[in-house]
Amino acid sequence: MFRRFNCCIFNHPIPIFCPWINLSCQDGNQIINPIITNSYGYFTNTSGGEIASQGIIPVGFVQGRGSMILPSTTTSGAITLSAGTYAITYSANGTIPASGTVSLELELNGVAVSDSIVSATQTASNVASLSKTVVITVPQTSTLELVNASSDAATFSNVSVFVRQI
Repeated sequence: MFRRFNCCIFNHPIPIFCPWINLSCQDGNQIINPIITNSYGYFTNTSGGEIASQGIIPVGFVQGRGSMILPSTTTSGAITLSAGTYAITYSANGTIPASGTVSLELELNGVAVSDSIVSATQTASNVASLSKTVVITVPQTSTLELVNASSDAATFSNVSVFVRQI
């Protein structure tokens, strides 16, 4: 007795062994294309400068895809996020102020994002590299800001923020 190893259906990928087309076979070769969202945004500020304590470190839009992550039209140097979940990676070189600690933090609509602070403690005038990745869920369209969380004004350079919708 001959045993059939697969289903052969019109307009579907044809298996290697397909001696005939059986239109009654509806299971098997069903292809479902995944929906992939590729929304992302890359923002940077290579020139940097001195930022007051709790001041926004401005970043400019460089490249992105989609309409979920855009430069803010209401807050200069900030990022607008639509409702969704995002992986956010941010980094900067910070010159250690007189207090001995330089810090970065994310704020969403002016409120600190939980567990987003990154700090370095060294001798004043040294340069520290700061970076961190966080995942946040935004319930409604919001403004994301990168902030100098140091107790003193600090100088930042090579600032970048990469936001990816997940």
